[in-house]
Amino acid sequence: MDWVGRRRTRKTVLAAQDLARLAAVLDRPAPTAEVPPAWHWACLAEPVRRADLGPDGHPRRGLHLPPIEAPRRMFAASDMTFAGPLRPDQETEVTDTIAAIEEKAGASGPLTFVTVDRVFSQAGATRVRERQTIVYTATSPAPRTPDAEPAPPAEWSRETPTDPVLLFAFSAATANGHRIHYDQAYATKVEGYAGLVVHGPLIALLLLEAMPKRPLMRFSFRALKPAFAGETITAEGRLVDGGAELWARSGGAVLMRAKAAF
Repeated sequence: MDWVGRRRTRKTVLAAQDLARLAAVLDRPAPTAEVPPAWHWACLAEPVRRADLGPDGHPRRGLHLPPIEAPRRMFAASDMTFAGPLRPDQETEVTDTIAAIEEKAGASGPLTFVTVDRVFSQAGATRVRERQTIVYTATSPAPRTPDAEPAPPAEWSRETPTDPVLLFAFSAATANGHRIHYDQAYATKVEGYAGLVVHGPLIALLLLEAMPKRPLMRFSFRALKPAFAGETITAEGRLVDGGAELWARSGGAVLMRAKAAF
């Protein structure tokens, strides 16, 4: 089967209670009029039958994404554009298209990059576009090392302690069954991580929560290194022409870099 170009569309209601669940995880009041940028991750998650789950807790390979054999999967990057806000309790059309599948040589082994384009529409109008990059590899994660250069000077900074309860709550709010976020034995003994892994989307949302509130046209991020439960994540950033540079760090390492356009 040729997976590139494969598309599926579904319709669902963007439920206010899902917004409230994510708001509780982020320790903020639930929005009532507009869905904040990137919150569609939680509000429009698709339930998956147990029979359709793979051994890592994700939907099994070959169901909606190609049957790639490499066992480890990572949400590596996202690029979102916002034509207008999504609204709570409205029917929302979600279209996913596999845009590309690329094999590349990584520093420690081969990598497979799968690019998925996502479009979110309400009342016949496109509100959000997102290009996700998912990476598959058979290579065990390398130990995280401190960066050689410090992060740039920040104009704002916010610290968020993490623990297994936070990770479990975020997994529940986003319907993310990946076992690296809540199953300590699986994360360390099967996938080889140093502990429970903090979700990339959670780190991205912490960057947005820390940033001064401005109307967003675009937001993109790239995950660089993993963070683990028990660490404190520092979300920082600074204003640049037309937007902001954002980054998250922990233990002397920059975990994620992001850009926002206002």
